Amino acid sequence: MPMKNREILEKKFSRKEVKSRPGPGGRTILYVETASVIRRLNEAFDGDWSFEIKEKHVDLENGYVWVLGRLSCGGVVKEQFGSKAIAYNPDGSFVDLGDDLKAAASDALKKCATLLGVGLYLYEGEEEETVEAFRPATERQKSFIRDLLKSQGKPVDEAFLARLSAEEASRFIDKLREETTRK
Repeated sequence: MPMKNREILEKKFSRKEVKSRPGPGGRTILYVETASVIRRLNEAFDGDWSFEIKEKHVDLENGYVWVLGRLSCGGVVKEQFGSKAIAYNPDGSFVDLGDDLKAAASDALKKCATLLGVGLYLYEGEEEETVEAFRPATERQKSFIRDLLKSQGKPVDEAFLARLSAEEASRFIDKLREETTRK
């Protein structure tokens, strides 16, 4: 692969593009969204790349889906797995299995791109000091959000609440309060 392509692929993402979420063991996981990875691949290969799903599996017993994706670009082929926990409605039905499979495909694409150097530095821990640590929403914030949603007749998505940062929870509370005062 030409050095020009490698330099583009391995270029660091802007702080705005680097996101964080809680990970196992209280660690903070740094990542970039799929759109940023696609833009990076388009920049490096002028859009001349392809991604396909080689295999897919829905594991209802364990509640997840996985796909094996293949990324081809610049004469190089990389394969990786991606997975996603299945989202369920309160009644036990699927929220949207298609969305779960798309999320697994996005995960596989990002992992394939990492093998080409895209965002690889994020896995090496270089950027940990420059990105604020993830502070999860407090139980008080979550409880307040539940109460506001219920008072508006809206469903409560516990998985969404579990992923909220304290800052995001504050903004969401403000938004819900604003909606309540408009009624």
